[in-house]
Amino acid sequence: MHTDLLAAGGRPPAFHTREEPARPMVAYELRPFRDADAAVVCALQARHAAHDGADALSTVEPLPEPEAVRARVAAADWAAVAHDGNGSVVGWGLLRSWTEDDGTRVHLTDGYVAPPVRGRGLGRRLLAEAESAAARHAGAGPEVLGGNASDVQPDRAALLERAGYRPVFTMVEMEHDGSAVPVRPLPEGVAVRAAVVGDAVALRALAGRAWAGRPYSALPTAEQFGHWLGRSDLDLFQVATLGGRAVGFVAATRGPGRAEIDDVQVDPDVQRRGLASAMLTRTLGALAGPGATTIRLHTEGHDPVGARSLYERLGFRVIREHHRYRKPLTSAVGSTLP
Repeated sequence: MHTDLLAAGGRPPAFHTREEPARPMVAYELRPFRDADAAVVCALQARHAAHDGADALSTVEPLPEPEAVRARVAAADWAAVAHDGNGSVVGWGLLRSWTEDDGTRVHLTDGYVAPPVRGRGLGRRLLAEAESAAARHAGAGPEVLGGNASDVQPDRAALLERAGYRPVFTMVEMEHDGSAVPVRPLPEGVAVRAAVVGDAVALRALAGRAWAGRPYSALPTAEQFGHWLGRSDLDLFQVATLGGRAVGFVAATRGPGRAEIDDVQVDPDVQRRGLASAMLTRTLGALAGPGATTIRLHTEGHDPVGARSLYERLGFRVIREHHRYRKPLTSAVGSTLP
């Protein structure tokens, strides 16, 4: 479920435009995103993956798949593709929004520009269009614009900073080599079992206690927790209980080429007693063996509750940083696309 992922503002790269020499300005047309464009933009990004430094195993910025793109577009406030004079798609942009637990409405700008057409102002135009769409969807409460840039996207970071965005936090992606880790004992009185779909309400309440007062977070609904449990491999989804109450969980998945620690939560009442390390060492043991070459996860880089430090003690290392930018939403720039 990644409550920390929701805090991060999503997985996909935003207006990825690796630095290139300045090129003559070219007029590209923008039009609304169509269903058939999902496969086209995925193929476009796959074709330039090596140039972009894309990480096929990433838990934060994986190469997009058509169904995932369609789902993002369906939930978006605005989505468009950019095409050249021959009608070939050369980039795309998207805006999606959500309300964080403190009431802040976040409008996340997102998109991609193909390497052959970079340096011609298209990234700036897509960003401006997304900002204009955000202004049209703004409400009465606190509103901010968001943007993402990883440490292999210095040009994207520069684009955001020139537009007035400032970094507010960083997610770090971490990797474990799948080697054996000694299983650590559970705290006294704690038992561990496999999750069931009926745990959704209890696990949401647990996550709410763990994330209470934390900035940049948006707790999923109980229905979303239920959907997550329903599609999870419950053999890799541990729930820790104490006196019949859920006090922790660790969820993991296996995928092509890697496994992922999907989420780790511990009730504040039992933190600092070794519960997270006990559950994680059991999960790492379950993921080890045939086919488990690497194990990935991501967490907050500034380590507010010690998660990053714990993962490092268990053998995870940072492989990429994903920076999250924001700026106040004020007035819209001119838009040329409805």
